[in-house]
Amino acid sequence: MNHPLLKRLTNAVAGLLSTALIMTAAACGTTSSTASSTTPVTVDHGHVALFTPSTEFTLATSVPLNRWNQFVPAVTNALVSQGFTKKNIMSTTSSTLEEQSHTIQDYVVQQVGNNQDEPYADAQNESHATTIMVAPAVHRDQTMLAYGDLVSQPLPDQRDTDDASAWSRLASALTLAKHAGMHVVVLSDMIPEFTPDAYIQFADAAAIGRMQARQMINKLAMNSVSKDNPKYVEILLPLGTDPTNADETTDPTALFNQQAFTGMWEELRPYFLNGTMRSVSGTLTSQTTNEDWKDVSFKATKPDMVQHELQRRLEADGDDDHLAAIDGVIAMNDYVANNVVAELGALDYVGSAADINPSIDILSIVSNITGKKDLERAQVPDAQQAPTVPQSDHGDHASRPVVKSSDAWPLVTGFGAYVSNMQDIVNGKQWLTGFEDRNVFADKAAIICNTLNADQSLSTLNFLSVQGEGAMRTSILSWPVTVVYAGNLKRELIDPGYISLADAGL
Repeated sequence: MNHPLLKRLTNAVAGLLSTALIMTAAACGTTSSTASSTTPVTVDHGHVALFTPSTEFTLATSVPLNRWNQFVPAVTNALVSQGFTKKNIMSTTSSTLEEQSHTIQDYVVQQVGNNQDEPYADAQNESHATTIMVAPAVHRDQTMLAYGDLVSQPLPDQRDTDDASAWSRLASALTLAKHAGMHVVVLSDMIPEFTPDAYIQFADAAAIGRMQARQMINKLAMNSVSKDNPKYVEILLPLGTDPTNADETTDPTALFNQQAFTGMWEELRPYFLNGTMRSVSGTLTSQTTNEDWKDVSFKATKPDMVQHELQRRLEADGDDDHLAAIDGVIAMNDYVANNVVAELGALDYVGSAADINPSIDILSIVSNITGKKDLERAQVPDAQQAPTVPQSDHGDHASRPVVKSSDAWPLVTGFGAYVSNMQDIVNGKQWLTGFEDRNVFADKAAIICNTLNADQSLSTLNFLSVQGEGAMRTSILSWPVTVVYAGNLKRELIDPGYISLADAGL
């Protein structure tokens, strides 16, 4: 075996083989570049398992635009666009947190048991890489469901025993998954005692409240309003129970309302302090604090409850001979907004949001939506002082100035982008709505999964922020709430395919 001739022969053969391999590789490279347009190279991006709450099927249009049964297909399509194969994308729904925690536990144990020797996060072996995406199947009452599924619900400090066990089981299963090399992305609601690789945070209560307050302030041009001619605004915070029974330490909806009010009151309070903004009902004053959120909350489990609450607020001055002037109603979601619009009509308020910006009329709005005209806006200046109507003493709103016509239609805000409300958006009865752009979230979620499965750092993704340190460090995806009104409805909802022209009544 060590004979010099044999050694030289072996070296010669090896050299010829090396040359042949190089030439073959070059030829293959040339051929592949020619054929790549017809025969793409398949790359295995690994697996993604989605676990989300179940969504009740309905053909009704009086529901929020974003629901889990629409978000999951959007994520699936985005993953396919990133190169994942559909057979490697699994989705499972659960109706309760208890059910979901067992389902995820079984999945993780099975994966770990079946593939003990497989590296889940090996960049050299992406076929074994796995990312688990979890949206906790927390209970949401009717009031919370009105905002849509892509909304982060706060978790109270005190939780019942069943939920506590389910949270613990879920955290343990996902911790096991991470120890086995899998990645975890949490959607919507954070999981106690667990730190994911990434957290996709949808709009929370404070963001929704803050958005509506800021939009109202800008539309009413509050920085140019005189305290002698203030604007009148009402806030309607819907609850699933009577406010006197609401406890933010145990009830997620009550905690949501508290946080929503905190977000909007940070924006509105300066104007109540300087006297340029007031409340018709007197529920909001210059002395109001974040702790007074119950003063503007009410039970809203039926449409007539919303209508009666608005009527009660507007009749608080006790004068039945005229309609109370109202400039804006922050209704929080489109369910409440729809019933506010109905009650305003029943009370004989007239006009629309377009009257507050008269360069925009209904014809211009329709032309804009159909792509025929761009809208131009001009703020209408209010008189610096308005006549007063003597009234009985009702605190902050005594001797309430009459602003413009007392029957003028106010600005009405909401959230959820209900298809059933689109015609009211177009005609200005509901001034605006908001929603989470699910296509943006789906696209970025897919990029996150692809990056994790390739064992690459999420720090390369500039749309993520970082929270925490060390073992508690996680990447955060958040995105501004999309605001929709008549002037941009085409761009935000029709062009992306969320709704049709027919949905807008055109």
